[in-house]
Amino acid sequence: MMACDVLEDEAGVLLLAADGSIVMSDAAGERWLAQLGTGRSGARAPQVLAAVASRARSAMGSVARVCAPSGVWLVIRASILRGDGDARTALTIEPARADDLAPLIADAHELTERERAVTRLVAHGLGTGAIAERLHISPWTVQDHLKSIFEKLGVSTRGELVARVFLLTDPPRTLTDA
Repeated sequence: MMACDVLEDEAGVLLLAADGSIVMSDAAGERWLAQLGTGRSGARAPQVLAAVASRARSAMGSVARVCAPSGVWLVIRASILRGDGDARTALTIEPARADDLAPLIADAHELTERERAVTRLVAHGLGTGAIAERLHISPWTVQDHLKSIFEKLGVSTRGELVARVFLLTDPPRTLTDA
């Protein structure tokens, strides 16, 4: 299975009809469609786009993070457009940023909510004392959390931790297998 990378590129826009066919797209949208395995307006939307659009119809909107078959991580946002005629779904597709994927990486490594909070504060450059103060825990508890986080992520320094979670230097294997 191909590893997932982040691709620097612009957001694309698609318009889906109620039946899931692609009504319109801009040039970037066409490129992202190609990444997802289909290529032109008039075709049925790929399953992942149809799922995001369907979810948007049942809620106020929808967001999904997906790894395209090409190995690129994407963020897909959907919103239902109202007006004359059938409701249509507007989709934006854009490359995922590191902070879009950080929750997936935390999930993949089974970080607890407290470990996630410690990780975010480390990424903001806070030291052990400041983290302890902010989270209303002792510095020793912060160190215990860091030891657990380091073990789960296979890192040994705070810099490696931030790089692993927020800079996507080495996506975890469980994400690339999904």
